[in-house]
Amino acid sequence: MFLFMRSRLNLGGNRCGRLTQWAPLLIVITSSTTCLAEGSEQDSTEQFNTTFLQGAPSSVDLQLLLAANSVLPGNYRVDLYSNDTLVGRRDIDFRRNPANGKVDPCLTLEMLQQLGIDIAKLQASEKLTLDDPQACYDLPALIEHASVRYDVPRLRLLVSVPQQAMERGRRGYVDPALWDDGVSAAFINYQLSSNRNHTDYNTTLSNNLGLRNGINLGAWRLRNESNFNSSTGRPSTFKSNRSYLQHDVTALKGQFSAGDIFSDADLFDSVRYRGLKLASDEGMRADSERGYAPIIRGVAQTSATVEIRQNNYILYTANVPPGPFEISDIYPSGSNGDLEVTVIEADGRRRVTMQAFSSLPIMVRQGQVKYSVSAGKYNSNNDDQATPQFVSSTLAYGISSNLSGIVGVQATENFQALSLGAGRNTPIGAVSVDVTHSSSRTEGQKVQGNSLRALYAKTFTGTDTSFTLAAYRYSTEGYRTLTDHVEELSADGLKRTGNSKTRTDLTVNQSLGRNQQYGNVYMNASDQRYWGRGGSQSVSAGYSNYWGEMSYNLSATYSKDVGNYGPANNDTLVNLSLSFPLGSAPRAPRAFVSASTQKNSDSTQVGINGYLSENSDTYYSVQGGNSSNGGSTGSANLSTRTSVMDISAGYGQGSGYNSQNLNLSGSIVGHAGGINLGQTVGETFALAEVPDVAGVKIGSYSGAETGRNGFAVVSNAQPYRVNWISLDTRDLGADIEIDNATQQVVPRRGAIVLARYISKTGRRVQFALFDAQRQPIPFGAAIEDMAGKQIAIADPSGKALALMEQDSGNLVIKWGEQQCQAPYTLAERDKALNFERVSLVCQP
Repeated sequence: MFLFMRSRLNLGGNRCGRLTQWAPLLIVITSSTTCLAEGSEQDSTEQFNTTFLQGAPSSVDLQLLLAANSVLPGNYRVDLYSNDTLVGRRDIDFRRNPANGKVDPCLTLEMLQQLGIDIAKLQASEKLTLDDPQACYDLPALIEHASVRYDVPRLRLLVSVPQQAMERGRRGYVDPALWDDGVSAAFINYQLSSNRNHTDYNTTLSNNLGLRNGINLGAWRLRNESNFNSSTGRPSTFKSNRSYLQHDVTALKGQFSAGDIFSDADLFDSVRYRGLKLASDEGMRADSERGYAPIIRGVAQTSATVEIRQNNYILYTANVPPGPFEISDIYPSGSNGDLEVTVIEADGRRRVTMQAFSSLPIMVRQGQVKYSVSAGKYNSNNDDQATPQFVSSTLAYGISSNLSGIVGVQATENFQALSLGAGRNTPIGAVSVDVTHSSSRTEGQKVQGNSLRALYAKTFTGTDTSFTLAAYRYSTEGYRTLTDHVEELSADGLKRTGNSKTRTDLTVNQSLGRNQQYGNVYMNASDQRYWGRGGSQSVSAGYSNYWGEMSYNLSATYSKDVGNYGPANNDTLVNLSLSFPLGSAPRAPRAFVSASTQKNSDSTQVGINGYLSENSDTYYSVQGGNSSNGGSTGSANLSTRTSVMDISAGYGQGSGYNSQNLNLSGSIVGHAGGINLGQTVGETFALAEVPDVAGVKIGSYSGAETGRNGFAVVSNAQPYRVNWISLDTRDLGADIEIDNATQQVVPRRGAIVLARYISKTGRRVQFALFDAQRQPIPFGAAIEDMAGKQIAIADPSGKALALMEQDSGNLVIKWGEQQCQAPYTLAERDKALNFERVSLVCQP
C-alpha cells in the first residue's frame, strides 16, 4: 500500500505548501515544502513531487502514472458528457490558450446549451454576452466549481457543472444523433394466471394468459397485445387488443403507427380503430411529460384474484393475499375509458368497482407543437358494433410559457365534433378548459350538444400536497361522443338513453410533516350522473404511517349505485392493517393483522410473511382468519424472482371451499446471439452481453444475470435518455476480468439495445519483475503484451498482478527510456490458489 500527493504549481506569486507528516507501515512520507519565487517563468501544467515516496527497494519511475492527459491542437470527434451523463457526440476544436499555453476545447454558446447550462442565468449575472455565437468560453471562469477534462484514451470530454447552474428543462436530454435503433430481435412477454376453486357443489378451473409480443427489424417495431381466457363451463375466448407497426419520425418528434391502435385522448374519448396514426412523442423533447397511469387500491378478504379491464379488455390479472393491495404496473391502452376492477374472492364472491382514468391538463412549452392525426375504420372489441370510417385529429401549441391552446376535430359519416381548449399554468396549479360541440344523425334523427371539461393538477411543495388529477365534465342531453354515435348506429333503430350528464374525478395525495414523519393520506373520488337514469359514486381514502418499526394503514371505501327506480344500493368497506417485524435483522419476518367491516360482513386476518433466508429472493406469506358470513379461512403463498421468470403459487381453504393458484410471468427474447428467458420486459429494454461468461449479475436489476450464451435480459430502459447498465462483478471470481463494467445506452422508443462488455478469462499471476542483472524493476514500470496493450504496472516492491490469458508467451516491460522483453511459462494451474507467483526476468 502506498500514498503519493499531487500539487498544482501556481507561478507568479509567493506561495508555499506544506505536506502533513504521515507514518504508514511501508512508506514514510516526510514533510516537504515547495516555494516558488515571484516573477518566475509561468508554467501552469501539473507537476508532481515524488521525493516523499520512500520504502520502495527500487528507484521510482512514475512518468506513465503521473503524466496528465494532453492533446495536440486540432479538431477531434468526442463524446460530450455533462455531469457524467452522455449528451452528444460531436467534432470539437482544441486550441492552444495563449494565456497559459494549455490546449483547451473550444466550447461555443451552442455547446453550452447542449450541456444543459442555464444561459439566461449567466446573462442575468452579466458573466456571458451573446455578441459572438462562435466565441470560445472558459467554463470554469464563467461558473464557480465547474470543470472540463478530456479523457484521451476514451475520446470523452467530461464537463462538470453545479446543479444550480443547470437549466431544469434540459436535464436528461440527449442529442438525437445518439438515439439507438437497437438490434433486430423478437420477444414474447407473458403473464399466466391459473386458478382452481373447489366447493361442495362444483370445481372450477380458470386460466388467463396475457401476451405482449414484439418483433424489431432495424428501426421498425411490430407489436401485439393479446389475451386468452378459459374457464370451466364457459367458452374459451381469445382477443387481440392491439396489433400495429411503429416507426420513429425524428424530424417531427413523433411516432408513425399502422394497425389496430387507439386514437389520441387529449380532447376526445379514445377509440380503437384499424388504420394509421401520426402523433408527437413527448419523450423526444427535453422536458418530457410521462404518461399518467392510476394506482389501483383495494382490500381482499381472502386469497383473491384481481382483474382490471378497460373497454371490455383484460389489462391485468393477478392473485393477491388477504388485506390491502396496491397495483401500479398496469398499461392502459392510451384511452381515457374507466378501469373496471373486479376482486374475486376465494369463495367465489365478486366485487366490481370503477377507477377513473383521464388525461392530465394539456400544457406545451412555448413555441412547441403537440399533434395527433388518426384515420381508419372504427373497430371496437364488441363484434356487434358498426365499423364506420373516421378521422380524428388534435393540435396543441405553446402560445407562451404559461399558456397553451388546443383544437381538435373528429368526423365520420353523419357525425362531426369540434373541440377548442386552452391550458394555463397558474400559481395554484395547471388548469385546462375545453368545450366540444357534436352533431350526430342516426335513423334520420339529428341531435346536437355541447360538453364542457375542466382539468386541474398541482403539487404544492410547501405542504407536499399532490392533486394528481381533478376533472369535471358537463354534457348537454344532445351531446354524443363517437362511441355513442356508433352504438346508436348499431342499435337497430332503438333510441339510446342515459347519455352522460356530469362527471367529477379527484385524486389527492398528502404527506404529513417533514419527510412524511406524520404519515401519508390519499383520497380518490368519482361521481358519474346520466340523463334519464341514475349514476354512481365512489370515494376511497386512506392513511398510513409508522410507529417505530410498526407500520399501519387505515382505509375506507364508499360506493353507491343510483338505479332508475327504488332506493340506491350502497356499501362502505373499512379496513385497518398493522405490520411489525419479528426480530431486528434487516430482513426479519413480519407479522400482520388486518380487520375489515362492510355492510354484510366483518372479517379478521392474521399472518406472517418474509423471505426464506437473508439472501433469498423467495418470499412467503401464511395467514388465517375468520369472517362473520364465511367462517374460518387459511391460506399460504410463495413467490420468487429468478433470472428467467417470476413465479408465485398459493393455497387457500375455507368453509366449503379450497382454492389453488399459480402465476408465471416473464419474457422470451430471441436475437442474433440466441434465445434468452428473462423477467417481464417493458416497452423499451436492453440486452447485456458478456461474451462466453454465464452467471454475471446486472446491478440494479434484481435477479437479472447472463445465461449460458453470455446474454442477459435487462427488463426496462428509458427511451431517448441515457441508461446506465452496470455489471455486478463482486462474484465473478479471480479468473475473469471486465475492462469496463458500466455501459451507457440511449434507446429509441420500443428499441432493444445491446450493451456489450469486453471480458477476459485467464489466470491471475503476480510477477516479480527483474532486469537482466536480477535487480528489481522500478516502481511505475509498465507491462505490455506483444500487441502493445498495457496489462499491469509495477508496485513499490517491483511486483505486478496481471490476468494472463495464455499459459506462455512474451511480455514487454517499459520504464524511463528503457524497455526489454521477458518470456514466461506458467506451470499447471492450481485452482486452489487465488493467484500464482512467477519471476519475470528481462532478456538482454
